[in-house]
Amino acid sequence: MEMELVETLEEIRNNMRTLDRYLDNKREPEYSYALSRIKKGTCFIADDSSGAYRFYPSRFIGYVNNTMSRHENNEYKNGRETNPAISEILGRNVSANAELEQAYREYCRRLGFEPNEKGAFGVHRKYWKLD
Repeated sequence: MEMELVETLEEIRNNMRTLDRYLDNKREPEYSYALSRIKKGTCFIADDSSGAYRFYPSRFIGYVNNTMSRHENNEYKNGRETNPAISEILGRNVSANAELEQAYREYCRRLGFEPNEKGAFGVHRKYWKLD
């Protein structure tokens, strides 16, 4: 099943709300799934509109109307696709950011786990800050 890439900020926000729901409801298996996406991610949208940063992995956020089951059944998911789509919508490229890296580490600890030193495949994490 091939999924469509996001084309609007509202499609991104819809996926952000899905991940927030998984984390806030703490129902399995969605809760562990969301934690795993955050733990293993490499590129994230950082959003502090709720007063504290939350981080959203690009491989999940980058596909229209994404859910746990849709994401797991998407054999084509790839950050090399989603990152350019997100960058186009936000009007800037993903980049390393020491301040957001520190906020990501604090977010992981708030969620109850110690962040990995680097993202998947030993890559340094990168961020887009949502305005």
